[in-house]
Amino acid sequence: MARKYKILGIAPYPSMQGVMTEVAKQYKEIELTVYTGNLEDGVLLAKQHMNEGYDLILSRGGTAEMLREAAWLPVVEIPISMDDILRITLLLGNLTEPCAIVGYPNITRPARALCEMIDGRMEIRTIHHPDELNSVLESLKENGYNLVICDTITEIAARRTGLEPILILSGPESIANAMDYAVTICQTVEETLAHSRLFAKALQMQDTETIILKKDGTILFSTYNKENISTVTGYLKKLAEAPRPVSGKAFHMIENMLYSILSEEASFQNEPCCIFCLEQNPFPVGGSKHGIRFSSRAEISVLYSNSFYSLTASARLLEEKIRMIGRNMLPVMILGERGSGKNQVAAKLYLESPLNKYPYVTIDCQTVNDKTWSYLTGSYNSPFNDRNNTIFISNIQELSKRRQDQLLSLFVDTAAHTRNRIIFSCSQDPIQKGPDPSKSFIDYLICTTICLPPLRELTDDILSSSKLYLNTLNAELSRQIVGFTPDALSLLTGYQWPDNYLQLKRVLAELAMLTTTAYIQYDTVYQTLEKEKHKYIPSALSAFNYDRPLGEMTREIVKVVLARCNGNQTLAAKKLGIGRTTLWRYLNEETPPR
Repeated sequence: MARKYKILGIAPYPSMQGVMTEVAKQYKEIELTVYTGNLEDGVLLAKQHMNEGYDLILSRGGTAEMLREAAWLPVVEIPISMDDILRITLLLGNLTEPCAIVGYPNITRPARALCEMIDGRMEIRTIHHPDELNSVLESLKENGYNLVICDTITEIAARRTGLEPILILSGPESIANAMDYAVTICQTVEETLAHSRLFAKALQMQDTETIILKKDGTILFSTYNKENISTVTGYLKKLAEAPRPVSGKAFHMIENMLYSILSEEASFQNEPCCIFCLEQNPFPVGGSKHGIRFSSRAEISVLYSNSFYSLTASARLLEEKIRMIGRNMLPVMILGERGSGKNQVAAKLYLESPLNKYPYVTIDCQTVNDKTWSYLTGSYNSPFNDRNNTIFISNIQELSKRRQDQLLSLFVDTAAHTRNRIIFSCSQDPIQKGPDPSKSFIDYLICTTICLPPLRELTDDILSSSKLYLNTLNAELSRQIVGFTPDALSLLTGYQWPDNYLQLKRVLAELAMLTTTAYIQYDTVYQTLEKEKHKYIPSALSAFNYDRPLGEMTREIVKVVLARCNGNQTLAAKKLGIGRTTLWRYLNEETPPR
């Protein structure tokens, strides 16, 4: 059985109380209690009783207007209808004294329409504020009017002015119309509350917690019921009060606990508010744990702008391509040798992406352990199960073949790359040959590829980026270095740079520390590069395996000599006494030519 709606009636005059009670008997869904009180008295009565479980207040005229400002319950006004005005004009029809109608537009509008319909002549005065009443009534009195048809607000002022007020009474049909509307309002409110409870229950079943705050920190809605709710809401209030929009997803540390917080600005009853969806995360933001790192746009922006790669001509040349790639959500595979700038290119892709308001997740396959791998591929909280994040999976060549296949299968089966922006990087070794782990990812996931050239092919970039970085080193080391001597610069541009920009940055820092003159000298560069060469000579011959085919041993010897020549194929071929073409064939064929 449907419950009855409890309605509190405030009648501005005594006879209306009885009519309201009689009309309410026709409604099985209404339980009406009526008190008589006009204006301030009516408001006082409402304040005394509206906490007794009422759904709505029903009143009329000025009393209803005052109740709307003072009561927290909905207020339905009983309108003054054309029938009510017709009834009073017919009653006064035989009077010879001049009579006027005075009131707000809700009275004078139907009165004018009625006069036009019956071709009646009557003075009608409209007011919009109580302060206008005295002057209007004084004017009518001066013009010989003694009778004023009005509502309860005008009735009191008319008596004070010396005029005779004739109160417009609300008939049963007007009260019934108001009660019909009241029932509709109660049903709508009840349905809305039922929806709200249902939606709140659905939100409580989610893994994330939802908190909605006004800008001043007032809680409008919350499914968060943990003990530290005051601390969490206090933190969120600061986010809501921030002058910049808070929309987006980021990681925040609250009381040594990491939260993934998705926030969105909204409005409630024309007031700004913020919606926060919180989820605890098992890994630390701004730090790396077993190969996984969560970062914000601000952190990645600082890391990129402070990186050596951002100073290079290569970075500037790639900017347009990066902007074009950022227009779609296709996965990206970044290829290049170690130290060629793959991490920085991935960061730039994120910064130029429309998803940069969401977190940047880095997964370094070199340092991922079994526990982290299990979390990534099997946990519900894995970043792969999230959406709109940028996930950079670096060094996929370090994964075992089994894990490479597992990772590729995960993307194919779950379509994680369609919910998130996935960026891969794969380091390529110019000496080592074998299956290319990037090929399967590129083919199956339709990756866009970015191939970064090795530094040894970018002679001009060595010069320009070195000068820019020297300026940074001068500031850090209190040096006044202005450049290189020509022969020192020739050594730099002639070196093969097996570790590319990573190595160049380290060498420049060492040269700056060793230099006390305005120009970096030849000897300083020579000694530093000679020391570098010893770091990149393979130790294959120290445990050389002679128990294998001649062709395989020959190919390994060729690789060692090439490494000693820092990848310079012309010099290696000369040392081996063969041509460059033959050298190339040894490196790329499965068995050496006879």
